[in-house]
Amino acid sequence: MPNLYFWEPESRSHGILQAVLPWDVCQRVVNRKLATHIGDEFPTGSPNGAGREALVILYVRPEEANDNWFPGFYRIDSNVMEIRKALLVPPRTHKEA
Repeated sequence: MPNLYFWEPESRSHGILQAVLPWDVCQRVVNRKLATHIGDEFPTGSPNGAGREALVILYVRPEEANDNWFPGFYRIDSNVMEIRKALLVPPRTHKEA
């Protein structure tokens, strides 16, 4: 299951684990098109250049990689608040007929 971190320079954090996501939740919360692979090690310094905005970092373990997600760390170019809100939305359930 991928790990989701928030990197917040104003709190001088090096990434705080926010969630361990099953793949179905990860696909609902994280837009793959907004993900940029940034390597095999957690980023140090500012992974976004300017270093003033909070970032979303996703980690995919090698044993969990698939055709869409290579192993390693990804910068998710999405607003942290949008991701936080998406994490609060419960998954949809389908009623059997």
